Amino acid sequence: MSEPIIFWFGCNVLRHGDIIHSCLDILRALGFDPLPVGGPDYCCGTVKDANQTTAGGMATRTVGRFNALQRERLVAWCPSCHSHMNDFMARANDTQFAMTYLVDLIYANRDKLAPLLVHPVPLRVLVHKHIGFNDQVEVNRIVPELLRLIPGVEVIEDDYLAPGYMCASLVAVPGAMDDVHAATVRAVKATQADAWVTIFHQCYRELCGLEAQGITQVNNYIHLIGRSMGLAYEDEYKAWKKAGANAAELIGEERIAKVGVQFFERALLPELKKRPNIHDIERGAAK
Repeated sequence: MSEPIIFWFGCNVLRHGDIIHSCLDILRALGFDPLPVGGPDYCCGTVKDANQTTAGGMATRTVGRFNALQRERLVAWCPSCHSHMNDFMARANDTQFAMTYLVDLIYANRDKLAPLLVHPVPLRVLVHKHIGFNDQVEVNRIVPELLRLIPGVEVIEDDYLAPGYMCASLVAVPGAMDDVHAATVRAVKATQADAWVTIFHQCYRELCGLEAQGITQVNNYIHLIGRSMGLAYEDEYKAWKKAGANAAELIGEERIAKVGVQFFERALLPELKKRPNIHDIERGAAK
């Protein structure tokens, strides 16, 4: 009998529907019955950290909704949601569920996962690691081990660790992402890797611009696991990123209308048009 769990996908399903669907398929194949929840109704409150009263209210509301679902295990996809639950939400509220991070759950069931990885993925890859978050979940160790289960994948060892716990936290720091991009390109050139693989979806968005610039292939680790399992969800975000200013043509008026034209033009389109600074990357990679 499948174990009922809550799969908390956070606030990014608009951008990464393919990863969410793949995660659900992977969880079902591993013997779980995932109930997917997320979006504004299940916000962890980090977007309102500047206003602790509002953030606390959102956190309490979300924990109450999780409790009402009456499932013993909550599985988080987003590292921010996981950290916020452990460091803030669960400390201030009565949580009637156990918390697990997705990577940990997949790794704990790797013996069940391995036989499902039947399609070779012939890639030599570097894994995008950060200094932070590993005190909560050892993602820097676990994700490469999961990738090594995939036939055809060769994980190249590399000592580079990006600062912080994910790239999204570096975007506001002048020059930080240019340094990360340069370090990425430097590592790819030195090792002749075929692809760069991210652990977190936020990092995937920031580094996907390298593929849009034709510098290196970029994937999330779930993409490669899904590919080896035979899942065939289209990575629309990458297609949108490559289209840049013309992304609206791929997304379509109907879907843009659902999220709001102003939101699309203010928040999503600038992100899709954004490209790494090639001059700074080449200068940094040459160091």
